[in-house]
Amino acid sequence: MTSLGTLRACLLDRRGAVAIEFAAIALPLLLLLGGSVEISRYMWTRHALQDAASTGARCLGLGIAPCFADESMDRPATVGFVRQQAKDWAITIADDAITPEAVSDCHGGSDFARIGIRTRFVSVLDVLPETWIEVEACFPAMSSD
Repeated sequence: MTSLGTLRACLLDRRGAVAIEFAAIALPLLLLLGGSVEISRYMWTRHALQDAASTGARCLGLGIAPCFADESMDRPATVGFVRQQAKDWAITIADDAITPEAVSDCHGGSDFARIGIRTRFVSVLDVLPETWIEVEACFPAMSSD
C-alpha cells in the first residue's frame, strides 16, 4: 500500500472517532461546569455576607446586646456577632474584615448604623483569579430621645 493509500485509509477509518470528539469537547465542558459552580459559590458567599452584615447593622441600629453595652457600641462583641452570623452560613471571616459604625452616613442619609465587610474570595479553580467581596448594610440608628 502506498503512503497515499495509507493516508486515505486512516481518514476513512471511523473507529475511535467518538473518543477524539469527546477529547475535543471535554476541556471546554469541564471549564464551563467548574465556572458555573464557582460563580454559584461566589454568589452564595456574597449573599451570606450580606445577610450577616444586615443582621449586624440591625443589632447596632436597635442598640441591643451583644452589640451595645452601657449605652455605647461594644466593638469586639459586634464583630463577634457578625462573625457568628457568617459562621452560621459556614463562612469564616477575619475580625479585621468587619467595620462596624454605630452612627454613620449611608447612601446619602445620616444617622444610620453601618456594617461593612470586605473579604477575599478564593476560587478552588486555579484558572480563576482571587477576588474581593465587599458588602455593606445600613439600619436606622435608634435615638435615645
